[in-house]
Amino acid sequence: MTTTTKQRRPLTVYKASAGSGKTFTLAVEYISLLVSDPENYRHILAVTFTNKATEEMTQRIVKELYLLAHQDSPTPPRSAHADYFLKYFGCSPKELAAASLRALADLLFNFSWFNVSTIDSFFQNIVRVFARD
Repeated sequence: MTTTTKQRRPLTVYKASAGSGKTFTLAVEYISLLVSDPENYRHILAVTFTNKATEEMTQRIVKELYLLAHQDSPTPPRSAHADYFLKYFGCSPKELAAASLRALADLLFNFSWFNVSTIDSFFQNIVRVFARD
């Protein structure tokens, strides 16, 4: 399921009104990118408006990867989105579980690279990095 060439997808921007499911959409997209290549977390920046949305998205990504990684266990904790990801990747539950487990392990091992932030903190980091310039 891991891609052999490192082709990056173009920038994706989601615009929608409050309560329309932006956090959910971003989390699903993030998970899709991670499962297709577990090292993608190094190249993904997810930006939201509020700290609450940032926290929710971070928790949702980790929880969903955990649930997907255990889909092939005897009594699996059921992911609400497993069918979507199975269809999206066109793979077996076992392949999805293995890819998700690898993505989760890589993400947790390199958690400092896991970049989900608010717009405000993103721009503060940019200003801090380029302050001397």
